[in-house]
Amino acid sequence: MAREGVRRYLTGSVPISIGLHLAALLLCLVIPLTARIVLPMVSVELPEYVRLAPMPPPPVAERTAPPAATRVPAPSPPLTPTVAPPAILPEVPTPTVVGITDLVGATGGPPPDLGAISNTGITTPLVMPPSQPPPRPVRVTDLPVAPTKTNDARPVYPEAARMARLGGTVVMEAVLDPAGRVTQLRVIKSAPLFDQAAMDAVRQWRYTPSMYGGHPVSVLMTITIRFTLE
Repeated sequence: MAREGVRRYLTGSVPISIGLHLAALLLCLVIPLTARIVLPMVSVELPEYVRLAPMPPPPVAERTAPPAATRVPAPSPPLTPTVAPPAILPEVPTPTVVGITDLVGATGGPPPDLGAISNTGITTPLVMPPSQPPPRPVRVTDLPVAPTKTNDARPVYPEAARMARLGGTVVMEAVLDPAGRVTQLRVIKSAPLFDQAAMDAVRQWRYTPSMYGGHPVSVLMTITIRFTLE
């Protein structure tokens, strides 16, 4: 009898209740654990700008009126004398100053006897400081008139270059003194077989004196000598 009661208990509503509880447990615990859960993204970036409340305007300082300036009364003009002088004195002429522009003629140049005119009427001649010659040699291209050669000397063709039938070009930089003599000589483009012969010839050259600013000056010039076999 007891076995039959247990069998009836197991075949009744109890198995159904147990099955429903297992199904509920499966839906609530097991299935959520096996499902793919997508978590929400948390934004950690700050916005590009944050609106701030505008700063309050600075307090306006109260303007105080400047103290009134004390006005000094202007001196009254002297009164005209009512008493006649004992004698009439002659009038003294007012000295005049003549400007430089008043003495410049229509051509724009000053007259020959131009001087410094003072209030006393005495003319003091103006003395211009003398111009100084340039401290360095002047390039021949800066001269108004280039120097002219007055004494020439032909260079001697080197025998070694003649036997080897060689030619060449020598370029030199020469300095002429105010008298036109060659005082300094430097080779700036060399031809080894012809340098000495070219320098020996140029040292014998003479030029006319050169003027610059009304003074005789030294001149810097370039001399080129070409050696060719005829």
